[in-house]
Amino acid sequence: MRTEYDMKTRNVRKVIIMGTIKTLFCGALIDCTGAPARHSCVVEVEDDRIVSVTAGSREVPKAAIDLSDCTVLPGFVDCHDHLGIDMGDEVAQSKEPFAYTAIKGVRNARDILRKGVTTVRDVGEQEFIDVSWRRAIREGLIEGPNLLISGKFITRTGGHAWFFGNEVDGVDAIRRSVREQLKQHVDWIKLMVSGGSSTPGSVVMMAEYSEAEIAACIDEAHRGGKKVAAHIHGGPGAAWAIRHGVDTIEHGAFLTDDDLKMMADKGTWLVSTAGLIWAILNTPGMPPDYLVKARKSFDCAKSTIGKARRYGVKLAYGGDTYHGHPAVELSLLMEEGFSPIEALQVLTINGATLCDLGDVTGTVEVGKQADIVAVKGEPTKDPMCLEAVRFVMKGGQVYVGG
Repeated sequence: MRTEYDMKTRNVRKVIIMGTIKTLFCGALIDCTGAPARHSCVVEVEDDRIVSVTAGSREVPKAAIDLSDCTVLPGFVDCHDHLGIDMGDEVAQSKEPFAYTAIKGVRNARDILRKGVTTVRDVGEQEFIDVSWRRAIREGLIEGPNLLISGKFITRTGGHAWFFGNEVDGVDAIRRSVREQLKQHVDWIKLMVSGGSSTPGSVVMMAEYSEAEIAACIDEAHRGGKKVAAHIHGGPGAAWAIRHGVDTIEHGAFLTDDDLKMMADKGTWLVSTAGLIWAILNTPGMPPDYLVKARKSFDCAKSTIGKARRYGVKLAYGGDTYHGHPAVELSLLMEEGFSPIEALQVLTINGATLCDLGDVTGTVEVGKQADIVAVKGEPTKDPMCLEAVRFVMKGGQVYVGG
């Protein structure tokens, strides 16, 4: 596939060169369908699609990309990130020049892709800058993952991350804000229901919107054909949002057993960001208020993902501002009782399914988009080997290795 500029329409377009085949030889393949690892596999890619997967090859095919010392997996799917925000002092980052934030997002998009994350759901940015990033990635102007966006997340006046979001209050204003996001053709609507760890003085268990306001957001989004991601650590807002049909709960460290049971019954997804909390606790220079909240929530966040598994809650992974490090989340999932294959599915096909892309990406299967990553080591035994990325392909195009 190549990118061309159409002089007549003045638009960038992608042109597929038919018949271009790439062959990958995999030392081990975990396709994330639920099957165990297979060895000495050959994966053939034509243009942007996987056209064959065969196991038991006795030798590396001629002209193949040799990944014989690697484990090959589907590209990772991060269901909660913010390309324009890095882990740390978010208030200070909100005051950075807008052009600087735009450049930072371009860097993060490139780096995240090169770490093996081929699909990202961005759940909120300043001034609809994610609309431009999504377009630029699709047109090949910048490197980045397949990007789904949420526009400007909705928060109450003075609410969590007010310095980044769209501050609105009341049922009518919330409906108007949802419509503003729809006007920009966002993929998801993001609502800040509870307080947050990265906002100084915010109380994470507080419901920052009333039940009526939460219900109005969900109703307006669903009428517009979009799903709702709700920032909720816990507290009464969780039950209200689940009851009114919210599609995903982000973070959820303090969800109760009753909350999780209701999520399982309703089919509500939990997007775990426990790896971010681990990173905050293990990275020098974090804001003091952020550290205090992280210390209080880490054990609860870990326990919640274990209980979510036992109750049958659908679970996906979010790196949040800890960009491109699914290895930590994989390790925590395995510590909380997920089998290695189940945990890898949380990072891949589960996220793709949450994003309504389960028939497109998330597994290494014939007919799927060729989003493929190879790591040095065996992730079923050593989760941190996901940091050792040796090969990345997105849509049949090689970005690392090869």
